[in-house]
Amino acid sequence: MEFGSWQQFYQSDLQGFTSLIVVPALFFVYLLTGRGPRERADGSDQARFVRSYALVFCAETLLDLLLTGPLTKALELGNTASTAVMIPFVLLGDFRVLLPVFFLAGVGTSHGQGALRAAGLTLLVPGFAVAVDAAIGWLRPDLDAPFLWIVHELAFLTLALVLRHRFVPGWTADRPDLGRRLRALLSYAATYYALWAASDLLIFHGGADVGWLLRALPNQLYYAFWVPFAYWMLSREF
Repeated sequence: MEFGSWQQFYQSDLQGFTSLIVVPALFFVYLLTGRGPRERADGSDQARFVRSYALVFCAETLLDLLLTGPLTKALELGNTASTAVMIPFVLLGDFRVLLPVFFLAGVGTSHGQGALRAAGLTLLVPGFAVAVDAAIGWLRPDLDAPFLWIVHELAFLTLALVLRHRFVPGWTADRPDLGRRLRALLSYAATYYALWAASDLLIFHGGADVGWLLRALPNQLYYAFWVPFAYWMLSREF
């Protein structure tokens, strides 16, 4: 299989579906049939959460890849419809980062309150991105390069770093090992958002075709390896 440019490689099924689905599919099978998760489901809230989290978001990852990939192409959806299908998965992708931080750190008076705070921050980021994109369009209508997704990427990157350095250490002061693991999750998410932002700046504002190749790396971190990494980090705690 030959590609005339890195953009063609990026837009191919090899990069956008096949290379991304193998790891989460195999990991989902492991979660359903492996001994490890059952042994760790020892009755504690934390252990039950980690197992349920891994199962739910591994299934969500597979559904995301299927619906936004082959199904969208098969139905020949236009840009508006494709975006409508994609947006819920973007929100879930951000929520899955924030949920274990707020749930396991015990933010709020209950686990439910922690989950609601994670959901609120999940919605805050795209709301901020839409507002900034609208302001840029109003102030500089001559600019035709896209800014919405870059602003979203930089906003979530900032949020992850602020939580990592400013809040998580205080929330987990009496549980330093848990704090280290939650900070690792936030560092991981910050890494793929930083790579997405860098690649989008190269592509849309630098006109560099190699940006498409760079963009394939955070896709792997986001789709293929997030749930296994989160499960590995969190299940070792309990």
